[in-house]
Amino acid sequence: MKVLGLIVEYNPFHNGHIYHIQKAKSLDQFDYTIAVMSSSFVQRGEPAIIDKWKRSQLAIEFGVDLVIELPFVYACQSADYFAKGAIELLAAIGVTDICFGSEDGRISTFIDIATTIFTHQQTYDAYVKNAMKSGLRYADACNQALSHIMGKEIRTPNDLLGLSYVKEIIAHQYPITPHCLQRTNTYHGLDLNNIASASAIRKAIFSHQEYAHTLPHPHLYQNEIYQLQDFFPYLRYQILTSSLKELKNYHMVEEGLEHLLYKHISNCSTIEEFIDCLSSKRYTRPRISRMLIHILMKNTKEDIKNAINVDYLRILAMNQKGREYLSRIKKTCAYVLVTNFARHHHPALDIELKATRLLSLLSSSPETLIHEEFSHIPLIDSFHDEIS
Repeated sequence: MKVLGLIVEYNPFHNGHIYHIQKAKSLDQFDYTIAVMSSSFVQRGEPAIIDKWKRSQLAIEFGVDLVIELPFVYACQSADYFAKGAIELLAAIGVTDICFGSEDGRISTFIDIATTIFTHQQTYDAYVKNAMKSGLRYADACNQALSHIMGKEIRTPNDLLGLSYVKEIIAHQYPITPHCLQRTNTYHGLDLNNIASASAIRKAIFSHQEYAHTLPHPHLYQNEIYQLQDFFPYLRYQILTSSLKELKNYHMVEEGLEHLLYKHISNCSTIEEFIDCLSSKRYTRPRISRMLIHILMKNTKEDIKNAINVDYLRILAMNQKGREYLSRIKKTCAYVLVTNFARHHHPALDIELKATRLLSLLSSSPETLIHEEFSHIPLIDSFHDEIS
């Protein structure tokens, strides 16, 4: 049995994602297609532009059989933690292959680099450690180490994530074959072609430009959408009412950042301006954004430590084929299959509910959004009935 796995955020779900699903499925005769998808917040430290239920339903309509949740505790983290959670959950659910988009487009590049890292692990780790001590951020330190060891570099966010996926597969000897497809656009390109980058589409949506031709069901983005800036009043309150000790205890607040948080929060009028003040050669904007989300949720270092080892697979959406697959594996799967939020208890699920409650602050129907966590039915018989 061949099972294809996709690691996605669909923020938003656009024509390029439809292309990716179709091309990935054409690589082999796959029996099922499973996507693991970020939930309420995405890896770059922002709220997903629309809720996870609509995004997972779009995935089902366009060729995915089963969508599982990438818990917040993995999704709102660095590339390595994001990849760790995604690959671990896909392995647990029985995926045999994964396919990701990349700028490089050659899976051999990622396998060669990942293998080299493990072959020269001590040298690589020492070089990364020394480069970071000199003030480089982690991704740049890794690239310097790769350049030193094998004369290669990985620069773009998608390729860095792809390398992290392959490293996880090799490190844990998961029986998963990786594939990659060359992206049809640059990850940060702002051209609004038929297949455009998610960054370009988000920018168009937020600035009320024409974007309908880039998305299936563009009406989903005409009413309630979520953006990071709208959290700024809550963030300001949270920082100003926390002590330095409390700030230091929040996840990702390191190396004296609590002092910078206090220093700049009263002088900034937007969250973008605040992130600019906190960003540096060492701390990228996405890294700062993720930290701010954790502060908003009051996630301490201990909270994340207690939640990071997930023992469940939460089902967000499935068609009849997906339901059939769950029936086939439910007796052999080592992880708990969760279709009802209230029937399984885990610290990562507690954090997931906190994430939804935070998102509900931006919703016109906050009680409905929270209620959906407990009442959502993942089986989708008719997409149009669900989405209307």
